[in-house]
Amino acid sequence: MRLFIILACLVMPSQLAAQDVRSLGEGTSQPATLDDVAWLAGGWAGTGLGGQSHEAWLPPIHGQMAGVFHQSSDSELLFYEILQIVERNGSLVVRLKHFNRDLSGWEDNSAESAIEFPLVAIEGETAYFSGLTYQRVGETGLHIHLRLNSNGESRIETFELTRLD
Repeated sequence: MRLFIILACLVMPSQLAAQDVRSLGEGTSQPATLDDVAWLAGGWAGTGLGGQSHEAWLPPIHGQMAGVFHQSSDSELLFYEILQIVERNGSLVVRLKHFNRDLSGWEDNSAESAIEFPLVAIEGETAYFSGLTYQRVGETGLHIHLRLNSNGESRIETFELTRLD
């Protein structure tokens, strides 16, 4: 019996993390507006990717929310992201571009090169975008679950952030 519990503890965390991130596939995004995710507005800080993570969102205006993210280690700033959540076809899409610490871009300069995460569903205070989840944890917590794909491997990275303001 004890062996079963140990095995379950080893297997269950990865299964739970995988459930935290959904994919839209060929489906249709759930209807939503920026009012459904306006709680993201403000500053957030915590850990992820083995370092310190900061994300900040401005309140919704004219059909979009603007945000910025940066990732650092103990000794240096690693990269930035410029983010936006836009209303599109009666639903929402998270769009982002990456920048090195000198502001040279990872993606090219065209609008089409932005990485997009269309909304899958909003359930309570969790917004499931395809490959990316924003989960409000109480009044001051935010977990961001991100599916990362590299060399044919897929894994879930979780950022655990706390509201700054």
